[in-house]
Amino acid sequence: MKIKSFASIALAGLLLAGCAPSVYTDGQAGQVKKGDALTMGLDREDFENTAEKMIQSLLSDPAFVNIKPGTRKVIAIGNVVNDTALRLDTEKLTAKITSALRKSGKFVLTSAVAAGGALDSMSEDVRELRDNDEFNQKTIAKKGTLVSPDFSLAGKIRQDNVKLKNGKTQVEYFFLLRLTDLTSGLVYWEEEETIDKTGSSKSVSW
Repeated sequence: MKIKSFASIALAGLLLAGCAPSVYTDGQAGQVKKGDALTMGLDREDFENTAEKMIQSLLSDPAFVNIKPGTRKVIAIGNVVNDTALRLDTEKLTAKITSALRKSGKFVLTSAVAAGGALDSMSEDVRELRDNDEFNQKTIAKKGTLVSPDFSLAGKIRQDNVKLKNGKTQVEYFFLLRLTDLTSGLVYWEEEETIDKTGSSKSVSW
């Protein structure tokens, strides 16, 4: 009976260890806890919080803080590289950022130009209706009416996994975004945000 009891206690301990919650940490050696995490991966809250920090950083940057309403800069979405073991939709990040920038009155997003192809091909599709007798040609977009972007928004999301002495794993996510002037090639804004999570190694994607 004692052997069975000991085995039950040991099994319970292993189950509890395996179910240990993931937590946010400060990413330092002290492993200061900053709150509970839903997963060791990236969830909607992670994207929303990161996007909000990026938005505040960009809008308060000296390069853009004095842009007057009515003289909005045009932004195109460049490559946002997913350098993690996760299947990520990077549009979760860029869409929230560009939406906030547009609402600020200082920027506007073009869907006609983007890395990998237009976000919306209709700008080109309607121009293919030229000389089509079924359409009133006065309603077809004229040549030279598309607006070229002033800036491109691009970056990378990177993942590093660090094994800790206590057997757990710390997952470090790095969000890097930059805004490049397409005329000069100069980077006018750049920001990096990090998210650190600690939990069971079994729940980590390598």
